[in-house]
Amino acid sequence: MPEPMDCREAFEKLQDYIDRELCAEEYEAVRAHLERCPPCKDEFVFEGSVLRCLKEKLAEMQVPEDLMARLCQCLEKEG
Repeated sequence: MPEPMDCREAFEKLQDYIDRELCAEEYEAVRAHLERCPPCKDEFVFEGSVLRCLKEKLAEMQVPEDLMARLCQCLEKEG
């Protein structure tokens, strides 16, 4: 069982938790903290909803063809 986190620790890891970029132990520790800490859970719900809204808006955006071509060229150079 992971050691309990305090609010500061959980808050510092919240973005990585949302993005599922934590190791299993850290993920479980944040999850356990969110279950027992309503203020941190509220922050998690808020941040998650903001990210969902941003993703929805970005999915609706049209990228100009010239910008897409330049991005592809840059990615090819990096790859």
